[in-house]
Amino acid sequence: MKRVSCVLLPMLPLQILLREKPQWAGAPIAVVDDEGPNGRITHLHAITKKSRLRIGMRQTVARDLLPNLHTAVVSPEKASDVSRELISSLQTFSPRVEAIDHAGAFHIDPEGLRRLYGGYRNWATSIHRYLRARHWRNSVTVGFHRHRALAVAMTHGGVTILQNPGEEREHSNKTPLSKFDLPGELYENLGALGIETLGDFLLLPPGELHSRFGAKASALHDSFAEDMQLPIQPHAFDEPSRISFQVDPPDEDQNRLLFAVKGALHSLLHQVRARGEAIQSLRLSLHLERAPLHQEHIEPASPSLDLMLLLELIRLRLNEVSLQGAVEEVELLANTVRAHAEQVALPGHQPPRDMSAAHRALDRIRAAYGEHSVTKARVLEAHLPEASFRFEPIHHARLGERALAAPVSSMIRRVYSRPRPLPPRKPKEPEAGPSLAKNHAIEHMYGPYRVSGGWWKRLVERDYYYAETDHGDLLWLFYDRPRKRWFLHGVLD
Repeated sequence: MKRVSCVLLPMLPLQILLREKPQWAGAPIAVVDDEGPNGRITHLHAITKKSRLRIGMRQTVARDLLPNLHTAVVSPEKASDVSRELISSLQTFSPRVEAIDHAGAFHIDPEGLRRLYGGYRNWATSIHRYLRARHWRNSVTVGFHRHRALAVAMTHGGVTILQNPGEEREHSNKTPLSKFDLPGELYENLGALGIETLGDFLLLPPGELHSRFGAKASALHDSFAEDMQLPIQPHAFDEPSRISFQVDPPDEDQNRLLFAVKGALHSLLHQVRARGEAIQSLRLSLHLERAPLHQEHIEPASPSLDLMLLLELIRLRLNEVSLQGAVEEVELLANTVRAHAEQVALPGHQPPRDMSAAHRALDRIRAAYGEHSVTKARVLEAHLPEASFRFEPIHHARLGERALAAPVSSMIRRVYSRPRPLPPRKPKEPEAGPSLAKNHAIEHMYGPYRVSGGWWKRLVERDYYYAETDHGDLLWLFYDRPRKRWFLHGVLD
């Protein structure tokens, strides 16, 4: 009898959330469908279920019951991208992989692979270990019926090899109905009749299910019919978006190369657009004459299908490099993601800032000066000002919280990475004030603002001042009491 396998990643949206926020591990966590107070819970962590929380509960009610609850939204786009990555990974074990309606569940055809792996158990164990090594909780079941194999995977962890259809039927009938994505009202109505397992549910007469319990219950019952099993509908292999062309004779003139790249890039974009995708990054490979292969990485701020934008980024990147020989062949390899249509703003409701223009500006800077040329300051917890932030790369510009508010007069503090020592004062007057260059003089000082701490490592006692010079400059100074020395820590604009 023909075999079928089911791979299940239970609570996939919750697993995605924990991968994005590993610091939440061990805390009560829930996935919600909306970040607002009326957002409803869609998935619950095992720890959270013990706190009287349930699926469908509003976020405000859940937080009243469990104040330290962590909630977040896992977008359908993110779940779809992860599903595609998993399908691509599972296709290394079988060419026939199908994603089904149940979140995190995949059907795989194991036929023809038993001898290659030395048995179904070795094959299924290879899949289980592969996913577990990538920190995905999963269960793999090899059975005979698509939906019954899924039901067994819901209650059996690890690898399960069913020997015959009777064993599969026995195990699947014990699966609680709570494991299926049933509407809450339907689940409660069935529970009132004492129907709590799949076996109990399948004993109901199918003719009356639709009229008494609705289409959802009727469809679930029909899916377990022995004569209604459909063959696996395999997902097509994702062919890499790649294009290459020869340069004959070999050339090193960048203008002529860019003209040739433009034509190839146009054809590549046509392939990508036909698949409903957009280019997330490009790998440009230049095969040189009597020289090693030269590669460049081009990445726009957001997935794009803009030919001129991508060509401009390539031009800026090539302007900053010196090739060691003439180019014989050019290859473009695109890393793509599913394209998402942007919502069109109504007249009069356009945002005051053009974020697309900001993304293009960052793209050009990054392409010209390297991946680490565009950074943002990340605030850290530290008692010393120079340790209270860290610069890290940024790929997407976004509006700040006060970008849309009324303009507020504020000062920008340009902090030096290391405080600069100022010339020492006379020994008799250590705290009389800082000494600046001869052509500058301090007219007013505002402070002090004491910063102290670090006794566990090195004593820190600083008196910070804002100093105004006779040239109108605003300086940020401090007097280091243990070292009895003035330092310049930054300037204000």
